[in-house]
Amino acid sequence: MKTVIYYVTFFITFCSFAQTKVGSVHFNDVDVFGDSELMLNGAGTRDRMYAMALYLDFEVNGVEDGIMVAEKDDTMAITLKVTSSLEGEELKEIVRNGIERATDGNSYLLENQIRDFINILPKDIKKYDIFRILHKKGGDLMVYRNKELLGKMNHPEFKKALFKIWLGENPVDSELKKNLLASFEPNPILGKWKMVDKKTGVALSVIQLYMLEGKVFGAIERMLRQSERDNVCYDCTGDDKNKKVEGLVVVKRMQLNGDKYTGGKFTNIRDGKVADCQMWIDEEDRDILNVKYKGSGGVHQWRRAKQ
Repeated sequence: MKTVIYYVTFFITFCSFAQTKVGSVHFNDVDVFGDSELMLNGAGTRDRMYAMALYLDFEVNGVEDGIMVAEKDDTMAITLKVTSSLEGEELKEIVRNGIERATDGNSYLLENQIRDFINILPKDIKKYDIFRILHKKGGDLMVYRNKELLGKMNHPEFKKALFKIWLGENPVDSELKKNLLASFEPNPILGKWKMVDKKTGVALSVIQLYMLEGKVFGAIERMLRQSERDNVCYDCTGDDKNKKVEGLVVVKRMQLNGDKYTGGKFTNIRDGKVADCQMWIDEEDRDILNVKYKGSGGVHQWRRAKQ
């Protein structure tokens, strides 16, 4: 599991997934919070103070599901990017006033938890600071600034009220609520795919496809046969020669051309050969990735790896 987390974190930090622009900032379409990989559901801005994104691993049907999301005990996260000067006291006031609205004037019932949460928040807040609020299934609520864990707590009722600041019946910004619950649909080619042997139908590896500067790359996250997890690509050439197979970037520089991704290369770890490659998804089955490269013997069908 630690190996998987390491490679996913590597992609986020150095390669970056596809991104969605909101105002002047960008949010990853897929992001990692601790050991949880979540999908962007929607994002928006508020009064030029901050931009915010909601990340989930379950589907919503739109703005009517705001209460459901806030009250659901499932892994979810909010990313808040400060876009103007904002004092620490201002952020605390946003939390206090928001929870007062979210609880219809009954925030006093959560006063101890509100104080605990406010004490987690820093006094100094800078423009471009990134705050992440992660709720883990089971109740843990963690707050990060940039990559630093500021603190955590566990109180289900407070979590519900906190998320209702933006998702509840009386949110601090109705337009922002609509944008957060917009059911964002990311680029379907990105994510994890099981490479399946065409002849046997056996899945061989899990490949993570990600985007860097408008081009799609893919690295082997995990070999599915335990006996192959320490394999080295002795037959690979150039910088890939003698590299461990897990972590090797085998799909490089694919670009969208019509309804297919073309113009890139695929490295076959079995013989080290590098070939021109094409990838596409048929609309009738978005969980199948069609892959064709020279010497492949036709079209291979990779299957979406379920989380």
